[in-house]
Amino acid sequence: MESNIEISRVILFDFLDKWTKNNVSKMTLAEYVSVGDKDTFCQWLETKTRQLGSIKGINSSKFGIYKRGDKRKKPKKLINDDEYSWQKYYSSTNRLEAFKNVRKEILQIIEYAQKGQFEKIDDLHLTVFVKWKIAYLYSNERLIPIFKKEVLNKIANHFGLATNSKTKISEIQNLMIANKPSHLSIYEYSDELYEKFKQERKTTKTKKRTEGRTTRKATSSRNTAQQLRRGTSGYIAQQKHNELQEVLFKKLTRLYGEKNVFLEENFVDIKVKLKDKVLLYEVKSASYAGNCIREALGQIVSYSQRETEFKNKNLIVAGQYKPNKDEEEFISYIKDNLKLNFEYEHIDIE
Repeated sequence: MESNIEISRVILFDFLDKWTKNNVSKMTLAEYVSVGDKDTFCQWLETKTRQLGSIKGINSSKFGIYKRGDKRKKPKKLINDDEYSWQKYYSSTNRLEAFKNVRKEILQIIEYAQKGQFEKIDDLHLTVFVKWKIAYLYSNERLIPIFKKEVLNKIANHFGLATNSKTKISEIQNLMIANKPSHLSIYEYSDELYEKFKQERKTTKTKKRTEGRTTRKATSSRNTAQQLRRGTSGYIAQQKHNELQEVLFKKLTRLYGEKNVFLEENFVDIKVKLKDKVLLYEVKSASYAGNCIREALGQIVSYSQRETEFKNKNLIVAGQYKPNKDEEEFISYIKDNLKLNFEYEHIDIE
């Protein structure tokens, strides 16, 4: 049986497989929102990915533009034509212009989420929990999937941030990220926060997630049946890895000179050869430093063992984000107890 984390990730990867950034850029109004079509972007956002965080509530105007089920009901506060209603900000006259502006904003959210520029999302005009649900889906599991403002305010207060009407969601997200225990996935962490603050997590009827679970019981058997896996996750991870590797390679070339920096030599992502030592870099695309280290440590130690040209070896795991306090303690533990010449380095892709 697949775990709740695996189920959540299958849902996420199904969404990302369907709605790549390229597909979103070509998305039509009918593909974005409709009536009776369960395969639109908005249906995926609200219904098919509900297990990844609910954005239920308010009417369909939260999506910026929507097709009315009852064509006669024209909301007074919106711009209306014979079929659609939309927020005036996106267009004062034309449904297609309104949709193009909504789509443009969604593409901005995707870009900011992928780069980790979360503070730029606050000032965009889509409804708060809609734009942050989109941001989470494209954040490579960096953002915490909690979208209700009242719950976020309670969490922020718990972590020492006094909130008011001007408090930005990015501030609260960054605060949650800074306090995420390195051993918990974002799904376990978000469930733990909901449990702590007495909020009920709404889940799908057939795939209920366990709240607040931080440990895993032992098992006497393993499921050896072939498991269903989605190809998109691997493709996205590879694309992110390549982007990070390229940025780091250029940085190291500037620092040490082109003749001293080697890409993919003996399977090492990046190798820097100096007079008295070698720097071995393993790049990982996970969105938390702790996850990057767990994925990379065995590989980089193996590379170190095979490196015979130098006795003095620096092992460096590189990822997109700086470690939070818990992850810094994890890094210190590795260095103190495993006696490795080891560092973690974050790669700024802005």
